[in-house]
Amino acid sequence: MYVQVFLNKFVSKIITGILIGFILTLFLVQIYPLYVKFFGKKEVKIGLVGKFTEKSLPLSIQNQISLGLTALTSSGEATPSLAVSWSIDDKMTTYTFKLIDNIYWSDNKIFSASDVNYILSGASFKVIDNHTLQVVLKEPYAPLPVILSQPLIRPKLIGLGFYKASNINYNGDQIDKLTLLPSDNKYPIVTYKFYPNNNEAILAFKLGEIDKLQNVNDIQDLRNWRNIKITEISLYDRIVLVIFNLQNQYFKEKEVRQAITYAIPKFSNFDKALSPISPQSWAYSKSIRLYNNDLEAAEKILGENPISSQSSELVLSTYSSNLSTAQMLVNSWNQVGLHTKVKVERSFPENFDLFLTVLPIPPDPDQYPYWQSTQTNTNLSHYSNQKIDKLLEDGRKTIDLESRKKIYADFQKYLVDDAPVIFLYYPKVFNIERKYVSAK
Repeated sequence: MYVQVFLNKFVSKIITGILIGFILTLFLVQIYPLYVKFFGKKEVKIGLVGKFTEKSLPLSIQNQISLGLTALTSSGEATPSLAVSWSIDDKMTTYTFKLIDNIYWSDNKIFSASDVNYILSGASFKVIDNHTLQVVLKEPYAPLPVILSQPLIRPKLIGLGFYKASNINYNGDQIDKLTLLPSDNKYPIVTYKFYPNNNEAILAFKLGEIDKLQNVNDIQDLRNWRNIKITEISLYDRIVLVIFNLQNQYFKEKEVRQAITYAIPKFSNFDKALSPISPQSWAYSKSIRLYNNDLEAAEKILGENPISSQSSELVLSTYSSNLSTAQMLVNSWNQVGLHTKVKVERSFPENFDLFLTVLPIPPDPDQYPYWQSTQTNTNLSHYSNQKIDKLLEDGRKTIDLESRKKIYADFQKYLVDDAPVIFLYYPKVFNIERKYVSAK
């Protein structure tokens, strides 16, 4: 009886309360995220895998924090940035840069020519006045403007860019967390969190610690998750390749190296690499030899060479991250009579037969360190070719772009034909982000 009286008296209030509660729940679950997206103060939390210091932060973050004297186009050409213009003397050894006026560091100190802190071997920097800087070289060096695109950053990540570094959490020299504040409130605050490995980064995303994951190699079971967006990206600034140790007697003959190249499998999930220069570069040339899969031709050439004898055995060295690719290569080579096995290394091996690795591709086509015969520390295949040496020397001393294009077209043509390495493919990474749930 008392319950009936209570309901008769308060039924309208109870129904109103239920409706209000339902609407609030709907708002919190579906509408509120959209409200924050469009009207609220935005913050994007991004996870990256790796251990980084102030000097080794990913270039994408450095470019948010600061600027270089130059900037790069998508094809790798230098354009004005902090330097609004530059000129070169007749000897092509002195560059004069005119610097931008009235720009400030993130600590409110005005930028001047004396702040330029690049350290380059064979180059000296001379301040003419606050807005004029000269770079004097011992000999002509065409890639200089490209190299000067490296962002200028002072200690504690003080920069000149759109974003200001804030709330930096250090673990010794390493950075665990970094917040970037935009100079315009229309843009979001960006917080980067760094994880030691892929598994911890994936777990952090699942737990909601971060909104996005960038440049991860393995997305595990996230492909099956709802309300997330996965973007697959080919990295054209690095290349997966197999390096021949040309001090090994088996690899002295070019025909043998070419035959081994014909026997590589198809990596259908990746963009095939044909040349040491990025396909996005202004210097990339398609006029090169193509090594399409041809097991019959490979077996015919190799079968007449001691490399296929029962007594010979080749070792393909690599890191654990490349193990699946290494196994595919070994399986294919064994089909054509090469007795090959895989060896997992923890560091670069002092001695090897073949080495599977990932090599960075510099933005300028100058690859002198990789292929020039005198570069014993970085010429990993011990490659020596007088024609290639001459092309590399001419390429870095020639300023005219069209002349450089011809030089590097010849460089690619002769190097690919000579096959000191096997170019496989461009690696891929994944970017993952959450989607907002739309209200319907």
